[in-house]
Amino acid sequence: MTDRRFDRRRRLNRMTAVNPRVPRPPGRTLDPERRLRGLVDIEEDDAIDRRSSSPMGKLGRRLGPKGRFLVVSIVIGTAITMGSIFWEQWSNETATAANPANPAQVALGHSLYDQHCAFCHAADLQGRTGWDGDHPNGNRPPLPLDGAGAIWRLGDRDLFDVIKFGGQPFSPPTYKNDMPGFEGRLSDADLWAILAFVKSRWPAEIHEKQEQAAAERAK
Repeated sequence: MTDRRFDRRRRLNRMTAVNPRVPRPPGRTLDPERRLRGLVDIEEDDAIDRRSSSPMGKLGRRLGPKGRFLVVSIVIGTAITMGSIFWEQWSNETATAANPANPAQVALGHSLYDQHCAFCHAADLQGRTGWDGDHPNGNRPPLPLDGAGAIWRLGDRDLFDVIKFGGQPFSPPTYKNDMPGFEGRLSDADLWAILAFVKSRWPAEIHEKQEQAAAERAK
């Protein structure tokens, strides 16, 4: 029992001491343990003492109101940040479309493009020399993906299928298409991320051309 508890008990006993000269009203007793106005109940006081002497209580007193507010703000901010990171990661892993306006998906696609596509299509997406020449039997050099070629004529789903299955399934039987497929090597979400990165490098007019081509096909 703390010294403060003894002090409060002594004050309580003095204030509640029974005066034999003062008659008590019928039906009332003066309980020395009764809580008085302005005093903290002894049990509650002990609970406060225990809380204030705990490590968290000591830390709270040292920090003060502003410090506690700062700590709470940091905890909330960290939780929001971690939640955002988890959400972006989950979104990238479950993506079913290319969104060139999504920075997280574009960043993932950029990394995957550098690993799997830049060797053929170049790091700057400009393709290889001679791609626009006459190649009736195939073996065309890799096309540019920055919008200089005509890949905008294809919709996103068609471009995804070419990346996944390669170019040969979509070419005439006698035409040798050297575009490899990445099915089994990369997930669908990874392929959408690559396409999102590629489209993020297109100028506005190329996006408009792709939309117009899609509208024409839909007629």
